[in-house]
Amino acid sequence: MVIEKVYYENKEILEWKWASNNKLIPKPFYTSCFLVDGLLIDAGAPACINDLREFITDELNEKEINLCILTHTHEDHCGGAQMLQREFNIPIYAHEKAIEILKKESTYPEYRQITWGEKRLPVKTKILPSTIKSGSLDYGFEIFPMPGHAPDQIALIEKTQEWAFVADGIQPKYKMLFGASSDIQEDISVIYDSIKNLYNFTEHMKNLKIFISGHGLYKGREFLKKRLREINELHQKIHRLYKEEVKNYNNRQRVLKKVLKRAFKRETVIGKLTKGDLSTMNLIKSLLKWPL
Repeated sequence: MVIEKVYYENKEILEWKWASNNKLIPKPFYTSCFLVDGLLIDAGAPACINDLREFITDELNEKEINLCILTHTHEDHCGGAQMLQREFNIPIYAHEKAIEILKKESTYPEYRQITWGEKRLPVKTKILPSTIKSGSLDYGFEIFPMPGHAPDQIALIEKTQEWAFVADGIQPKYKMLFGASSDIQEDISVIYDSIKNLYNFTEHMKNLKIFISGHGLYKGREFLKKRLREINELHQKIHRLYKEEVKNYNNRQRVLKKVLKRAFKRETVIGKLTKGDLSTMNLIKSLLKWPL
């Protein structure tokens, strides 16, 4: 396994990064847990439970962990939740849309099992209130909905410190989306609206710090503005290319392949390995479903 610890904000924030070292994965594909003043944000993947247990045990020797908040129900963010609850008696909170999903065991395709472990075990969680306090430093986090990647995806915003923990609600670059036959169905228009809402919500935060799972820290609202510009430009481009190519071909699949080639040159290796579940083609289709 590949494990990293990264500290931010004079060690007020600790990011615990974990990735499988499976030979089929060419480079580490990380998920993250963030620990802030007794608040644990997310619970890792099912395959990281033993490493997570060791991390939590070490941290509890130094300080108390009061609660864990799950940002959404995907296995790489809630895989260790049952263990945290059962072995450490840490209360687990999640969005109300996640409660029933998390009560049931979850299985998923083999490519995700290779990355994150065989299955997610069920866990009983409490419904997140609209705001929640941390431990001794009394940080106050607003629970901010950010659907698009998942219907129950939330971010945690600490206004005073100007921190935003967005998990998978934002990606540093948009090249692929989940879709096709996957149980994860991403919608680029909803992702765009979520980022736009966060941009507006953080209007007065001059020193905004955005923490993304697996990717770490991004500084400033300009990062959000760039993502909005990126998605908007892709939206315009894909519709334009489709309009041009549909004049040449009657077959929609061929049109889509031509659009993909002109916009991105080729499908990604990940797109092929996941049989289209996580692919550039899904991004193109989602952009085309979104009217100009």
